[in-house]
Amino acid sequence: MDPIGLYIHIPYCLHKCGYCDFNSHPENAAEREVYVPTLIDEIRHYAPRLQGRRVGTIFFGGGTPTTLPAGDQIRILKACKRHFEVMDDAEITTEANPSTVETENLKCLRAAGINRLSVGVQSFDADELKALDRVHSVEEIHQTVERARTAGFDNLSLDLMFALPGQTRERWQDNLEQAIAKNPEHLSTYNLTIEPGTAFHKLHEAGQLTLPEDDFQLELYQYTIERLQQAGYDHYEISNFARPGRESRHNIIYWENGDTLGLGAGASSYLDGVRFKNFNTPAHYIDRVKTDGHAVQTEETLDARRAMGETLMLGLRLKRGVSIPKFERRFDVPFSRVYGPVLERLLKQDLILMQGDRLALSPRGLFLADSVILEFIE
Repeated sequence: MDPIGLYIHIPYCLHKCGYCDFNSHPENAAEREVYVPTLIDEIRHYAPRLQGRRVGTIFFGGGTPTTLPAGDQIRILKACKRHFEVMDDAEITTEANPSTVETENLKCLRAAGINRLSVGVQSFDADELKALDRVHSVEEIHQTVERARTAGFDNLSLDLMFALPGQTRERWQDNLEQAIAKNPEHLSTYNLTIEPGTAFHKLHEAGQLTLPEDDFQLELYQYTIERLQQAGYDHYEISNFARPGRESRHNIIYWENGDTLGLGAGASSYLDGVRFKNFNTPAHYIDRVKTDGHAVQTEETLDARRAMGETLMLGLRLKRGVSIPKFERRFDVPFSRVYGPVLERLLKQDLILMQGDRLALSPRGLFLADSVILEFIE
């Protein structure tokens, strides 16, 4: 069986950004003292279910994992290694906010086995950081990258955001150039989206926040692809770029609709065809783990057709696309029997490609990805 991915949610943040719709909560030192041992109890609960399965990746996400003392993250990691079969070459990532990392903490995390750092940069422009409601400064970004390298991290990912209100082409180009100059192994570039329930959504509804026109967003995206490929990055997923061999192995498990176990408040899992999700609030999560050993709020078993649709929806995000033979083995059905008419129509429209035995978005389809992918799940 393929290795599974572990996701560990640390829900605490110094400050909730205006665009953020993730399950994040204000720092709470007293609650945190209970949250970490509770998370370890949840790890222990799932050990029998993962018996015989290898863990290929571990990802600390949030929130901001580095709001935890390094010792707490290390305790959680040690519990994972104690209760699960973590592969020797596992990719182990932690997200970090530039305002929450010190060199000594990073050295401790690296020595404990965390081998990949994902930094939420978002912008190298002070005005844009302010507009995005970020708490870190441009100088802290530079310091964080320097500290990460000093601590021994040789697999560094930077997140950037484009298509911000009022952002010019020149400003985005400058952001990209500064990111490239840092020589990270991985870059994620996302256009700003307005999510319901966020502070930005309220401003947008009130007419106080306007995103750039779609054509301009597409122009920035096309430029991003061209520039990062020129700089030696492989455009391996719609929003992600990597040096050869430095693709995010954890995220690839998601995009290939593989098995994942999510631990912590609000974490989602997909194991053996069953999708389940924990309660969001840390206090509720803590109470449920104490009483039940787990904190599952919702659970559903996917029927075959929905599982097939999700596999294509996620897999087509990858530049290499979906392996048709692997799809047919997984679902025990000829691909053409299920999707023949859709396949024929999209091929005629030059929105998808058949590359050997793989189905992928065409260059044209890449820019219309959402609507193309919908064809396979409606």
